Amino acid sequence: MKRNMFGALMTLIVAFAVATPMVHAQTIMTANVPFAFTVGQQQLPAGAYSVREIGDRATLIQSKDGRDHVMGVYANAGPSRNGEAKLVFDKVGDRYFLSQIWTNASDHGLSVPESKLEKEMRAANSEPSGGAETVIVALR
Repeated sequence: MKRNMFGALMTLIVAFAVATPMVHAQTIMTANVPFAFTVGQQQLPAGAYSVREIGDRATLIQSKDGRDHVMGVYANAGPSRNGEAKLVFDKVGDRYFLSQIWTNASDHGLSVPESKLEKEMRAANSEPSGGAETVIVALR
């Protein structure tokens, strides 16, 4: 009797452990990014991308054809203000750098750290703001 209860309990625990990540990983949003951009050290071409939250702070950004992708664990950017799902880019010179990810799947945004190239380009620019503009692309 104890063996049957233990076996049933273990089966239930394994079922929950397997099902929870699958439910969370199904949150997929899409964006059409009209320019090439950089995430960390990786350059991605313009095109349609899916954004999938894999964990609390882990995110996968993948092109629709599956050729280009980047996965990272990013810092919390603070609470979501208006529930708007978007990708926020910093344009420095003629280059775009992903800086924030905001999805409807969570109550907070994610902050992508500045890459070495972005820091160098900001430092080389003589404007007080580092010559950066903010560009927003909606997620659907």
